[in-house]
Amino acid sequence: MRELLVIADRDGTQQPAFHHALEVAKNTGAAIEFVGFVHAPGVDSSDILTHEEKRKVHHSYIDNKQKEIEDFLSTIDAGDVKIHTDVVWEKSFERWVIARCDQRSFDMVYKSGHRSETFMYTPSDWQLMRHCPEPVMIVGNQPWREGGVILAALDLGSDSQRSLTLNEDILRQAIKLAKATNSEMHACYSIAIPKALADLDLIDPAAYESKMRANLDPVIRKLVDEAGLNRDKLHLLSGRPAKEICRISEKIKADVVVLGNKTRTSLRGRLLGNTAEDVLHTIQADVVVIK
Repeated sequence: MRELLVIADRDGTQQPAFHHALEVAKNTGAAIEFVGFVHAPGVDSSDILTHEEKRKVHHSYIDNKQKEIEDFLSTIDAGDVKIHTDVVWEKSFERWVIARCDQRSFDMVYKSGHRSETFMYTPSDWQLMRHCPEPVMIVGNQPWREGGVILAALDLGSDSQRSLTLNEDILRQAIKLAKATNSEMHACYSIAIPKALADLDLIDPAAYESKMRANLDPVIRKLVDEAGLNRDKLHLLSGRPAKEICRISEKIKADVVVLGNKTRTSLRGRLLGNTAEDVLHTIQADVVVIK
């Protein structure tokens, strides 16, 4: 890995996303771009404040955040890792990050997670996952364990070129993370049995699962061989993907789950969400989302 982009927490001094990025950077020689965001509602649109007064507000907020970041970094042993800091006046940090990633290539974007959503409100974290061109790691509050586990959640239900490419990217990213964190790598895939067919007794679920496993075996062998993955570290599951990913993640005590995000932009897709978003509702591990 060469360069990591870390989004500073808006408040607090714990910065779990930075700590995880720093661990990877120390083991890979990557540099870190550490960016904080500030904004005050109503300032830019105010008809009362003069241009100079708005400028002073901007600089005051930026200077305070810069000092907060510098104070935090003064407590950290960064070793030889190169760290560039910046503070940006921006209401929607995700738009800035997406534009920055379009402008410059990063191996990973790190962001502390806020896992909540209402029917009418989509968090900026999920906007970032949907639209950022680079892999995004949503970090929780748990530290990584020494000799931990990285879980690659694969999509083997389609032989389309997009799915094949996404699986390759998922495996590639999981392997890189496993090496960078001295972790053990696992992979999983959930066979989803169509509920409507099962409910109408049109298929035998056990027979359907057996047939799917037979069809998938050549694909799995190819992925296992190319990734250098031990076959006993591959978990072939049956059920709803998000639920099964969370279950196996908890069983093997995964520190990070790497999965793909097939973004759906329709209203129906937004309301139903996708596997990545469903996983984030309940999973305890950190999540890397790849488009």
